[in-house]
Amino acid sequence: MLTRLTHWLDLVLQVATIAMIVILSIVVLMGVAFRYSGNSLIWYDEVAAVLLAWITFTGAALAVLRNAHLGFNGLLFGLPLPGRLALFWIGEAIFITVCAIMTWAGWAILEIFGNETMTTLRFVPRSVVQGILPVSAALMLLGRLLTLTSRLREVHEGVDPETREIEHEIARAEEELASLKEARK
Repeated sequence: MLTRLTHWLDLVLQVATIAMIVILSIVVLMGVAFRYSGNSLIWYDEVAAVLLAWITFTGAALAVLRNAHLGFNGLLFGLPLPGRLALFWIGEAIFITVCAIMTWAGWAILEIFGNETMTTLRFVPRSVVQGILPVSAALMLLGRLLTLTSRLREVHEGVDPETREIEHEIARAEEELASLKEARK
């Protein structure tokens, strides 16, 4: 069940992030074309900045879901099991607390804006612009909780996931090299 939910959340975040990258590319190209023609778009800069923020935060949520964010795996996996477990749970407590505070504060900030809108596009509410903070923090929190059991299992096994990935890629490269050598014979 968790694996299926994790897969679907990963897919939704990928699609949303890629869609926003495509939209941002179109907006940037339109901005350049209109500026070159002498008819600059007044909303270009503001929309591009908002899209970039949304791309950044949805990408961060995707990184959390994939456990691909910055970490201290060398330190964590260099410790004996009791130390690994203690450091793991301390890190989880800090991460979950920070994300919970960001989610709560983000929703509180949205209430402050009330009926405000974007400066150049008056029909877009400020909550759409600023909504990325609570949405992404909640997605990061969800992603962290969905992957908790698999990350805890890795800590118990004592095998750094990065080391496992490197070993997998080396084995794949060796297989590829062996098949190339075989094809040359």
